[in-house]
Amino acid sequence: MSISRVAVVGAGLLGLAAAREITERLPDAEVTVFDKADAVAAHQSGHTSGIVDSGLEQIPDSEAAKLARRGVEKLVPYMAENGVPYRECGQLLIAQNTDEAERLEELFTRAEDNEVPGARLLERHEIAAVEPAARGVLGLFAPHAAVADFAALTEALAVDVRAAGGTIRLSTEVTDFDVMSNEVRLRGRAVEPGAQNERGAAADAGGAADPRTADSGDADEGGRAGAPSDSRTSSDSDTSGESDIDDQVYDRPRTYRGGEGREPVIGIGDELRDRFGGQDWFKQAESTIGDWADRLSSSWSRGSGTHGSGRGSDTQGSGRARDGEANGHSDASAEEVLGAFDIVIVCAGLQADRLAAAAGLDEQPRIVPFTCDYYQAPPSGSTNPSNTEQSPGTGQAPGSAEVRGIIGSVPDPAAPFAETSIIRGLGDSLILGPNTFVALGRESYARRGFDLGDIGSTARFKGFWRFAAQTAKTAAKGVKTVVSKSAFVDEVRKLVPGLDAEAVSPGPRGVRAQAMNDDGELVDDLTVTRRGRLTVVRAVPKWGATSALAIAEAIVDRALDGGPTGARGR
Repeated sequence: MSISRVAVVGAGLLGLAAAREITERLPDAEVTVFDKADAVAAHQSGHTSGIVDSGLEQIPDSEAAKLARRGVEKLVPYMAENGVPYRECGQLLIAQNTDEAERLEELFTRAEDNEVPGARLLERHEIAAVEPAARGVLGLFAPHAAVADFAALTEALAVDVRAAGGTIRLSTEVTDFDVMSNEVRLRGRAVEPGAQNERGAAADAGGAADPRTADSGDADEGGRAGAPSDSRTSSDSDTSGESDIDDQVYDRPRTYRGGEGREPVIGIGDELRDRFGGQDWFKQAESTIGDWADRLSSSWSRGSGTHGSGRGSDTQGSGRARDGEANGHSDASAEEVLGAFDIVIVCAGLQADRLAAAAGLDEQPRIVPFTCDYYQAPPSGSTNPSNTEQSPGTGQAPGSAEVRGIIGSVPDPAAPFAETSIIRGLGDSLILGPNTFVALGRESYARRGFDLGDIGSTARFKGFWRFAAQTAKTAAKGVKTVVSKSAFVDEVRKLVPGLDAEAVSPGPRGVRAQAMNDDGELVDDLTVTRRGRLTVVRAVPKWGATSALAIAEAIVDRALDGGPTGARGR
């Protein structure tokens, strides 16, 4: 087929990698990238821990393993050539008991099958030679793991796309698709630059308006929320009425329309309450969650003309964006035809399911957002200002810890979001996390940010509740670290006992787009859906940033050559 006009929806790492791949394969084509944000890497790509995956977890011969290997082969030379910050530092996974040691040995077997260079098991007495501050019964070390600046990588790809003659249209939101036999017409609207952050500031009511800015506050109180700076977040706000909730909802389209009922099909609250109801941390978590539930229920009860249900309730509809109707005006007047294209590739991440549904594609898999909270600590080996007394012979303050690279816990298939790492970042400060829990908004980064439409989408998705029921035991343990900074630090200190808990402070926050099926199964393979000349990326492997350049090759292959379109792992 003749291809002269190509559009990519999404100016994140994967979208720009795909756009760059197109410019290399079709140098005469006109390539346009659309994104509703006013900067590239505004969401997942700009909110990562920076770990470059070493390939320890992938199932041998799987597509994810092949993409990881190919991704690193392309990634390292590209970063070197373009001056993107990158440091090889090694990764050490540490087992704390015999069960974890068995899983670690299984991972080592995978690493050997995947030909991970230099991977080896370390006995207890050998761990200190690699990471002096780490403690455990068994370690798995991958010396060529690294950390990188994935936001800078995304910006470098944007430079390449523009240099090749491509156009990046920011502050332009794609809301609908007209898929025809010979072209795809995009519909959308302009978004005022900065408007998203301004809405976020109002919605977060005391959190940071800039998603890249971490707020502060007593994380042990109020579910790690930042200190309120607006009267709406005070204890009196609960009696202020429904208008406050309306003021706190993001004004943005909802292109996904599902058909689920309003109530969750599975509840796990009673089980968790029976197990942990007497513990303070659970009471605190239940109070916080109950507050959100009350507000959400109140919003739903007001009918389709309100912000809470009219803009995000996933009621039946045509799939077009309709949030403007809730504000007393129609989006139809603002929506326009953005252009007609021979090929369209959608790499929308957190909004992938909504845009797929807008194009008339299968609603599965759905996106369930998970917040990834990170903490930070001073550079490894630095002196704690509050305690300058040094340990004899170390030159370091008591409790400080020297971390050379990446120290992580052993992955547990039964607890897919329980992994934690201590990372020596590119700036030498320590990054701790992630502490992962269900997000209150797909694009809410501040500590008190929430989006009623996004909460409703998750709460009415039966796949999420099935997943929650399957992981109830491990989720209950995780709730404690969600509401308590000290509990989280205690877990991390099992890996590095010398970490100074007093020096740990809230760090950056990201939101992970987890694809999930109706049965609660997590979709972690590259999943692409095609409809004629439209290609939509529905899910990517867990370490998608590491594999981005290789994934872009695979996506463009399928878009141009009509390769596998829907089956995972093909």
